[in-house]
Amino acid sequence: MMDTRFRGRGPAGGGIGSLGRAGRAELHRGRAVAASSPEEQFLEAYRAARSAAAALLSPGPRRRGPSDVWHRLAAEVPELKEWAGALGGYSALAAAVEDGLPRTVTPRLADDFLWAVGRFLDLVDQRLGVLGPAA
Repeated sequence: MMDTRFRGRGPAGGGIGSLGRAGRAELHRGRAVAASSPEEQFLEAYRAARSAAAALLSPGPRRRGPSDVWHRLAAEVPELKEWAGALGGYSALAAAVEDGLPRTVTPRLADDFLWAVGRFLDLVDQRLGVLGPAA
């Protein structure tokens, strides 16, 4: 019997797992759009961005140095270094909101962040060769 499982790798080298993480990013983006509070919208958008970034990272053991997704993205995909820095700058706020610490996330901040994350997800989809909703 022939083995028909896909073992290929996408453009970023992440293989089928990359597409799963990209799908998870879209799920979080949908939750952000449907969120009932700015904090929830921001946090789900951040989770979407983090999942999308992870989709571009090489699988396997981590290399030496910082291991958070944003540092790894900057190192492994230098073309997205500015995105990694910009989105990574929200890590402390996301952690605080997730932990329930009192932080103000205005509707404007949440909307602007969601818009930026949408642009980032589009770039990730292009790198992975995923067709977006306009296709």
